[in-house]
Amino acid sequence: MVGKYEKIAKKMGAVWTDEIKAILEALFNSEEADILLTFNGPFLDRFTAEKIAKKVKRPVEELRPILDEMARTQRLFSAGKGDKRTYSMFPLVPGLFELYFSNHERAAAEENETLMLFTKEYEKYYDEGNVVKGFSSKFPFMRVLVDQQAIEETVSRGKGKLIEMDQDIEVVKNDILPFEQAKILVEKNRRVAVMDCACRTHMKIYNDGKPVNDYPFNVCITFNTWADYTIEQGFGRELTKEEALETLSAAAKAGLVHTTQNVQDKSTFMCNCDRDCCIMLRGLTQFKDPGLVANSNFIPEYHEESCIFCKKCVSLCPMYVISELEEDEKIALDYDRCIGCGVCAFNCPEEALTMVKKYDNMPAANAMEAMTKNVSGRSH
Repeated sequence: MVGKYEKIAKKMGAVWTDEIKAILEALFNSEEADILLTFNGPFLDRFTAEKIAKKVKRPVEELRPILDEMARTQRLFSAGKGDKRTYSMFPLVPGLFELYFSNHERAAAEENETLMLFTKEYEKYYDEGNVVKGFSSKFPFMRVLVDQQAIEETVSRGKGKLIEMDQDIEVVKNDILPFEQAKILVEKNRRVAVMDCACRTHMKIYNDGKPVNDYPFNVCITFNTWADYTIEQGFGRELTKEEALETLSAAAKAGLVHTTQNVQDKSTFMCNCDRDCCIMLRGLTQFKDPGLVANSNFIPEYHEESCIFCKKCVSLCPMYVISELEEDEKIALDYDRCIGCGVCAFNCPEEALTMVKKYDNMPAANAMEAMTKNVSGRSH
């Protein structure tokens, strides 16, 4: 007989293992598990407290404080206020893992034993390939986004033309569409916030409190209802649109890769990922699986005559696809493994690397279409 925690794991899109069993049993007591089972799946439902109360046959006055506490401790997503507040179930990733570890200060202060269990069991779960197994798809849920500065350098070199968000979209060669421009993705949102990177936080805790690299932590961006949630729960800091773009550029300068949902519109977050900790990029480096994140539509173009052989691109490339040819004092790029992130071009002091648009791959129109394509593209 399938138990309630195994049912929850399936709804969350997690592979049922001893590690997931331990995590879910630590995070959710029996009555909280019953609440989760009222949902059809992650973000598929937005239930009010009254609706959940009817489903679990309990008085709403008794249930509402439990729901709000689950939202406060990142067990449940909430949006809206008062009688209009709704609740939704998180997927394991991106959702429960990201928001729980982003609010690590709360978890460490209030439930450190659970935080440590989640940290250790999740790392075992990941190392066994279960995130890749449960999330990899021919239509990845996430996609790489080139930084705005690199995009603008592309345009200045005559290698592309910006299409504004209010223009009709007709895909033609070198057109840089709105969903490919970080600036538009940020500016079109009602509210923006920044929070600590869950992946680097998780690996720091796993590494006995020592960061595993020097990349910045407070660089992961949330939009609209996710921004509302992180600000309300005290671990998101509201940003102006200008501050958000500055945060993204600082992340790119540090060598981090912008990733967002594989949708054209209404992304709820934008991560800044590194090669050592990120769930998605580790899937590429550790498991050699391209199904976790879609490449951008751009590739770097090398201008050998401008190269001063500083090797900055070699050290920063998150996928290790740039090598140095010492005898010739130039670099070589392995385009088969390049994800088109633009970190090399952004950080090149002489513009010897420029991002040029090569592909016209289109994200899904919206989150529902993206999830449908992602699930149908999985191999199991």
